[in-house]
Amino acid sequence: MFKKTLYAAFCFVALLAGAQASASWPLTEATGFGSNPGNLKLFYYVPTNLPEGAPLVVVAHGCTQTAQDFADTSGWPALADDYEFALVFPQTSTDNEPAGGCFRTWEPAHQQRGAGEPLSVKQMIEYMHSQFAISLDEVFVTGMSSGGHLTNIMLATYPDVFKAGAPESSFPYKCATQITELATCSFGGKILTAQQWGNLARSGYPGYSGARPKVQIWHGSGDPYIYLVNQYQLVKQWTNVHGIDAIADFGNLLLGQPRYYYKTLFGVTKVETVTIQGMGHAITVDPGAGPWQCGATGPYAADFNICASYWIAVFFDIT
Repeated sequence: MFKKTLYAAFCFVALLAGAQASASWPLTEATGFGSNPGNLKLFYYVPTNLPEGAPLVVVAHGCTQTAQDFADTSGWPALADDYEFALVFPQTSTDNEPAGGCFRTWEPAHQQRGAGEPLSVKQMIEYMHSQFAISLDEVFVTGMSSGGHLTNIMLATYPDVFKAGAPESSFPYKCATQITELATCSFGGKILTAQQWGNLARSGYPGYSGARPKVQIWHGSGDPYIYLVNQYQLVKQWTNVHGIDAIADFGNLLLGQPRYYYKTLFGVTKVETVTIQGMGHAITVDPGAGPWQCGATGPYAADFNICASYWIAVFFDIT
């Protein structure tokens, strides 16, 4: 009965980011990549003749998904082929989280540097560096829903590892620290000041004073499960971390979708938002062979004529 109730709760807050999709991209599983305290699986995709010093993008799936599901809909493997970078797809399971196979992003044990799932992901990056000589100066992270929460965790706990990140359909780091807070966070019921959100992010690596990753935040305006208000809460969190205000300095349209920039006094963009009008709880894809097109439709992957993965890669400056 408890498991059924817990599963219903996860459906209600809709951290579910997709169902099984037909496999098409050949991912490779690696084992023995470290102590792996988060009990995650490591899947990766590496283009043929990957050059030494290539970038690495960590791509995190959502609840009920697998690494393969997200690889097949997101468009990242095709981009890796075109622009010669490597991909890591961390995968959790229902053995870890029985309700939906989510990353355990609300548990303090998995919100800390040097422990749990964050350390497992860090060990995956070290493994890829040892096997393929990827550049440790060009490491990035992105993910949707549960994977978006993991993205925020990695940016907060390992700011010294990542150059940039892009959470999709997510809410701020340490908004939820127990399962009973998930619905409140998902529905935008936790509103803090920029300073308060920033303090939570800084608590991921206390005392760190080095460079911080820039952040691009994607959200659907019609997301019925993780409300759009969370996009601005993330803006407040990451602009505060960068020491800038949460008032947009500039805005334009990205293929018809509103995009806003948050800049330093020197005009350097540290935070961006892209809001897909009318989209629900999904990533946006744009199937096709055009230069800006990528991805495939599927559960929680919707065609809004813009491929988020491509524009995230542009933001990461790896295209």
